[in-house]
Amino acid sequence: MQRDATERHRTVLLDGDPRAPQQARLGAALAARGHRVIVLDAPEIVRQIEDEFGQRCEALERPLSGLGPAGWPMLVAAARWRGVDVVHLNYLEPRQRPWTLPGAPPYVATVWGSDLNTVDFPRTPTFIAQIDRILAGAAAITADSSPLLAMARQRAGPEASEPSELVFWGVDTEAFDPAGQVEASEAMRHDLGIDEGELVLLAPRQIAPHYHADRVIEAFAQSTWPAQGVLVLKLHGKEGEQAARRQLQTLADGLGVGPRLRFAPRCPYDSLPAVYAMADVGISALEADGVPSTFLELMALEVPVVATELPSYRGVLEPDRAMLVPAGDLATMTAAFDRLCQDAPWRASLATRAREWVVAHADWKGCVDRWEALYEQAIGAV
Repeated sequence: MQRDATERHRTVLLDGDPRAPQQARLGAALAARGHRVIVLDAPEIVRQIEDEFGQRCEALERPLSGLGPAGWPMLVAAARWRGVDVVHLNYLEPRQRPWTLPGAPPYVATVWGSDLNTVDFPRTPTFIAQIDRILAGAAAITADSSPLLAMARQRAGPEASEPSELVFWGVDTEAFDPAGQVEASEAMRHDLGIDEGELVLLAPRQIAPHYHADRVIEAFAQSTWPAQGVLVLKLHGKEGEQAARRQLQTLADGLGVGPRLRFAPRCPYDSLPAVYAMADVGISALEADGVPSTFLELMALEVPVVATELPSYRGVLEPDRAMLVPAGDLATMTAAFDRLCQDAPWRASLATRAREWVVAHADWKGCVDRWEALYEQAIGAV
């Protein structure tokens, strides 16, 4: 989709997870296109947009948040006073209910897996009802997987008529180009104490319990990988991460692979390609998920992905460009590690097809184009 050169610049307010890097990526991309970006209650996102991406944005604090619903009209009034044309919600929460009030700017709701998954993330009936109300009032709904989008449509209710679209948190295929990351990835390997020629198995997702980094360590320990390389767990600077790190190191020590475990520190987004490019294989053991930008970034860098076989990954992680394992199946995960460790031609085959698919279907510029088009539809429907 090509952008219309005459398209108006809009004032977009971002309301979502205050620490999610996706928010910073989106805000920076919109600002780079000339839009005025306002970020609600997320000073860290504002800092990332300005310091890491070099783009300008504005901050807005929720007025008198302690008042609860009584304070909602003041937030709507503040947004209107700032000239907000459209609100983009990410990571839906009940606190976003003010945007359903009459007179509020139209909003696009982008759902994440944890928003609607009440099995792995138990929610109260009140929480569920409020999320459904937010979905029902959206001017448009997007998600990064077809099952998640279908669930969002259902939760919005039979009367909802807003457009819905599959939009990935895509990847800048120029920045995440393996040819441009050789020197930087070698420097990253050196910083982590990885010897030349050692294979790198990278777990780039968070290390909180539901990401199952413990299972990754167990499968790694049972595989042939430790004899030829290391396992790298990426840190994200999240609350409780240091305690989780100590537990995982203790687990690895007990399994005899402690010296083969590394932790990559949290880094600015522009350093992420180097972290990912040093990997020979990436692993994600989540059992509930959308389609994370992490997968697309690894695939763009020609890093084969091993992941849990989930409905949400269908169409993205397919057998010709990734390896999928049943949830909780350590034996199959171990076998996948063994094959990828020992079969370099197979790794290369998966890697080549993965990048080809990402370039064709998940380039970041096209993803932002789709959100912009939905903003225009939302504004035009008012």
